[in-house]
Amino acid sequence: MKYNTMKKFTYIVSCLVFILGITFNSHSFAVKHVVLVGNFFFNPTSLNVTVGDTIRWVWSAGTHTTTSNPGGIPSGAASWDAPITSSVTTFEYKVTVAGAYAYVCTPHAPSMAGTFTATAPAPTLSVTPSNQNVPAISGSTTFDVMSNSSWTASSSETWCTVTSTGSGNGMITASYTANATSLIRMATITVSVTGLAPQMVTVTQAASSVGVKERILTDLQIFPNPTKGVFKLKAGNLKDQVLNVSLLDISGKTVLTRVCTGADEYTFDITLAPRGYYFIRVESGNDSQVRRIMLID
Repeated sequence: MKYNTMKKFTYIVSCLVFILGITFNSHSFAVKHVVLVGNFFFNPTSLNVTVGDTIRWVWSAGTHTTTSNPGGIPSGAASWDAPITSSVTTFEYKVTVAGAYAYVCTPHAPSMAGTFTATAPAPTLSVTPSNQNVPAISGSTTFDVMSNSSWTASSSETWCTVTSTGSGNGMITASYTANATSLIRMATITVSVTGLAPQMVTVTQAASSVGVKERILTDLQIFPNPTKGVFKLKAGNLKDQVLNVSLLDISGKTVLTRVCTGADEYTFDITLAPRGYYFIRVESGNDSQVRRIMLID
């Protein structure tokens, strides 16, 4: 009778542990997989896991081990050999290398064996903030990178240099030279991870204020922004003034110029220009305004 009672208790504990393992594995956030060790089995005998997950062997009966097979684990993965007994009831192994793993209970090999297959996690990438506004003087600024993979970064402009590579969570440092011009300028930083679309962030540098005394034209409106190529400049109460309009790319190069006067609004078509950021500079006498516009597909 005592033997049957103990057997029932062991069975109940085994079921609870097995259910716990299922619970762990049924949630997307779970990273711990439970393997029940009994007489004479591993349950489950095989698992599919992700690199970064943990395998936890839990004793329920008998005297056993969990021991990696020589040559049965991926190159670079750590081997293991741990007892699973009534006095050492658990062992955990964190998976750090993708591939197929085979293990046995040494006293009961080869019949008592198990396997698991680890796959690399899907790559992730997030770069914040989307833009850093910086002054006209030289200096540096940073962007935070959240990733589980190796990444590369590059800048579209020679006046802005960036950290070129990194792995996992990290930081990009963008160093910029002084802006001696009277125009705002922008550098686009492209961050790439294999298997994902690249992410782009920008550094927007203020224009130099040395020797420049300008009033701001506050009545101008530019829409739509972003634009697919055709946008309007609404002059408002400046419609009777002569407006010198310039479109510049992010390097400061003038793409087009136009003199506007006498109308409430003016239509511009830059459909054939390369996609990206541009600056619209509107001047009227000593008054000026620079606006940023984005050309998209």
